[in-house]
Amino acid sequence: MFTTLIEGFFLGLATGSTCLVTCTPIYLPYLLTEERNFSKSLLTILEISAGRFFSYLTFGALAGFAGTQIATINRSLFTSIAYILLSIYLVLSAVRTHKKAKKCHIPKATMFTKSAFILGILTGINFCPSFLIALSKAVDLGGVFDGINLFLGFFFGTTLFLIPIAFAGGLSKIKEMGGVAKIASILIAVWFTFIGVKGLVKYFNPAPLPTDGRMVEVFVPTQELTIIASEKNIEYFSKLKAEINKMHNGQVLLITEANIDSLSSPVLLIDKAITDKDHDKFKEYDFFSIENNYPLEKMLTFMNSYVFRTSDHLHWDFSFSENKHISLQKP
Repeated sequence: MFTTLIEGFFLGLATGSTCLVTCTPIYLPYLLTEERNFSKSLLTILEISAGRFFSYLTFGALAGFAGTQIATINRSLFTSIAYILLSIYLVLSAVRTHKKAKKCHIPKATMFTKSAFILGILTGINFCPSFLIALSKAVDLGGVFDGINLFLGFFFGTTLFLIPIAFAGGLSKIKEMGGVAKIASILIAVWFTFIGVKGLVKYFNPAPLPTDGRMVEVFVPTQELTIIASEKNIEYFSKLKAEINKMHNGQVLLITEANIDSLSSPVLLIDKAITDKDHDKFKEYDFFSIENNYPLEKMLTFMNSYVFRTSDHLHWDFSFSENKHISLQKP
């Protein structure tokens, strides 16, 4: 129990900077739409965090209970709906604070936006990269209490990165800042609405699979992946395996060039030093050729975001000079 809690906490610390980048454009305009001193700003951040806490514990319990079955949930559909709900919240919040500043009648439909707790819930259920890593880990653990403990630690780890936002609350005393913040909230809402509607359209009207082609997806639940590394680059590809294990439910094998016997994995991740030397050896497989020390986060985010469409076998080159590909589409 305690070990899982600590693991979640350090996972939150490791991904907290991503949370900060993702959530600051949402939380900061919300803070600045009304005049707040530091103590009120801190209370608002804590209220938002309470909403995130509720979402995290709920999803931690569900992930632990459902085990690998949660991987069947269409994240695109869920995230699209969450984005639209968040957009509605931001627009209504801007309307409420504008009416309040003008001392006008405040519509009852906007009053729920006074609760930063709801904002925390909505941002807590968005499938951002940090959340997905924690979700995958909770699925791997199995068990309701293990899932809750992991997300409880994850919550405290990520919250440390959000508390400093409260210091920006003092800017709300600048008269013009409130108007700027309202405009920013509207623009952010428009962007999230666009992303959400686009996701729903794609979900209900998926691109047809070409009759002369096939789809290749890297992180299919329970799909086995094989990493093939040269002896000289084994350290980098060991790190790659560790990062993939955080986000993938299937088995991940790491072998060296000298130990290749029969390959059964549908997707291979191969050291570019090997493919440059003997490309034809793997031509009957779907593989990604990866140059040593290529940025891991950039590469894995790309693999996780796209489904690859090809008329034959997929051969993709991740190198510092160029990324060669056949064709692709968002999942």
